[in-house]
Amino acid sequence: MILADVELPVLSVYIVMAVGFIVMVWGIKNMSTKTNARIIMWLGALIVFGAVVSRFFVSAEKSEDARLERNARVFRTAKAEKAASYIAERFPDGGAAAFLIDDESNSNSESDSYLVLQELQSRLSEKGISCGDVLVVGELAVDKKTGEEMREDPTDAAIMKKKLDQVYDKVDIVVNFAGLPSSTADLKKITFLTKKNTSTKKNNMLLIGDLGLPYVEQDMLKSGRVCAIIDYPNATGSTFDMQKNTAPKDLSEAFDYFYCLICPDTLEGFISENSSYFITK
Repeated sequence: MILADVELPVLSVYIVMAVGFIVMVWGIKNMSTKTNARIIMWLGALIVFGAVVSRFFVSAEKSEDARLERNARVFRTAKAEKAASYIAERFPDGGAAAFLIDDESNSNSESDSYLVLQELQSRLSEKGISCGDVLVVGELAVDKKTGEEMREDPTDAAIMKKKLDQVYDKVDIVVNFAGLPSSTADLKKITFLTKKNTSTKKNNMLLIGDLGLPYVEQDMLKSGRVCAIIDYPNATGSTFDMQKNTAPKDLSEAFDYFYCLICPDTLEGFISENSSYFITK
């Protein structure tokens, strides 16, 4: 074990243990000559014992952190696999995908959206779907009036339209991690979502609603413009307790704990259980 690889809490326990052991050995060696040696010996023994007990607590905490991280990883992978499988089924002869993600997620390699995106790209490639551009919205920009640097709204219709127009004729599907504009009028400004191209089945969007309740009309699902949504099934969240349980190994089972795939085939049943999910005109 290399010292540099040992985490600070664990290293501290080892140091205390070593000090206690030294004190205990000194007491044992000097019991015949020093009056307080026996007391010092027992003090050293208590220090060693306390350090050993603390080591168990540190190990347990580390093990719990590892379990929680594994849970998060399994559910991210389950989400990516469901999206990849759906896209591959939709384009069995191969297709091309682009991705829309907000700047904060794209620049944060530990964000859930970023990690799902990386996993999704890998799984799509394995299934014969080529992965194209990653379109970033919500970037930092200088305000022309004040000169201050500020972050653009990632769901601004004009910005989103401009980004999506870049790939309109290049890809079959866009996987959207950024969400959509919050009004019906703004949604209709986005060519990618309004221009019909049903004969080729191109220019569909799969919306991953990490924040829940995306702004999308039922008609966009019915027409196939948004071909599917992956989201939390309802506002109350999952029955799975991350703090107490361990995520199942089966990715399909893991997906069903947290998420729901909403597509034209499942739309009617979903609405019956989640009547307030979609925006209305």
